[in-house]
Amino acid sequence: MNSPSTPRLPGAFWRHFTASATSNLGDGLVAAAAPLLALSLTDDARLLGTISFAATLPWLVLSIPAGVFIDRHERRNIMAWSNAIRAILFAALTLAIVTGVTTVWLLICVVLALAVCEVLFDMSAQAFLPAIVAPDQLERANGRLYAAEVATNSFVGLPLGAWLFVAAAAAPFGVQAMALIIAAAFIASIRVSPTATEPAMNGGISLVQEMRTGVTWLWKHPFLRLLALMLGAANMCHMFAQSIFAKYVRDELGLGPRGFGLLLATAAIGSIVGGLLGARVAKRLGQGVAIVLSYAMFAALELVPWALPRVWAVVIAGVLMAIFGTVWNVLTVSLRQRLIPAELFGRVNSVYRLLGTGTSAVGAVLGGQIAYHFGLRTTYLASGVTLGVVLLVGAPRLLAYAKTYMASERTPAPPSIT
Repeated sequence: MNSPSTPRLPGAFWRHFTASATSNLGDGLVAAAAPLLALSLTDDARLLGTISFAATLPWLVLSIPAGVFIDRHERRNIMAWSNAIRAILFAALTLAIVTGVTTVWLLICVVLALAVCEVLFDMSAQAFLPAIVAPDQLERANGRLYAAEVATNSFVGLPLGAWLFVAAAAAPFGVQAMALIIAAAFIASIRVSPTATEPAMNGGISLVQEMRTGVTWLWKHPFLRLLALMLGAANMCHMFAQSIFAKYVRDELGLGPRGFGLLLATAAIGSIVGGLLGARVAKRLGQGVAIVLSYAMFAALELVPWALPRVWAVVIAGVLMAIFGTVWNVLTVSLRQRLIPAELFGRVNSVYRLLGTGTSAVGAVLGGQIAYHFGLRTTYLASGVTLGVVLLVGAPRLLAYAKTYMASERTPAPPSIT
């Protein structure tokens, strides 16, 4: 309930909220169904890794030019068209499944095209919210969006997607196509002030020059550069196992599709707990120590599925990984928002995302190879050991930089902007 002194969130936000909740429900369905579809098409860990590679490659290739592109064009239109194109792709995939012509190579091509749209949509969405919400309402708006994302994507979408796939393999993808059409319509219907959505003028600066500006600024900032590189290592190593997780769940844990969906959904519990505890952990330990602790847990928890391939152990590790992953996001997102100048945020943040997220593509390929040659559980061992080495090298510098660049009295932003 809003108090009399608290202004209501505008109608434009609730249209955006409805679009986000609708598309996130479909995303959850697909997040559970897509690995199961891939596993039904191939048992080769290398090909499974290639599918994950296709899903993450655009973050490696397009992050920087996408950051410039969304600064030059209206974000609402980019978001609406991205969802519309994704809807067409999902409809085509649904038709291919129904007619029995789906192959692993077709799936790889569709996943790659979907990922391109996802990069454009996600990066545009980060910049769009301030155009429809007042600055003093951003935290409340982000909190609403985050709650809807967890509820629809994780708690409802993941188990429902696995169940629908068992009932009819094409169903989750068809539902997502319809959900994205609805989401695109809601986004397109949003009306905001022209000055709020007016693309930034580039003043004749070339695309290459603008990209170079973002790269140079981030690389000259030692703290953000270190965080981006450490995040890149974490995402790369996490993808070692994530790229073949459906196969690990089936072969090592002995679970079927429904169990796979429920196992994925358990991580949502950790995300909520991490969101609630992130600020408290930072205040109690200090932000620098909290970030280092989160990274140490990344390394330690990756070893659990290798040492204990049991459902209960994987569930506990997954929940704890989500908790500390959210704590990391709470602190580092807030830090980026404070340290990156507003006029450079799109370009600098795109470079950060390139280093921090684009490495997932490399991890997907490596994970498939590791699993094929050394076994599924070895992917977790390789991840934990590598992250342990990165932590030993990076933690001392991170703690030193934190004393200079982190203001302990400031409250971190909510974890809904990643």
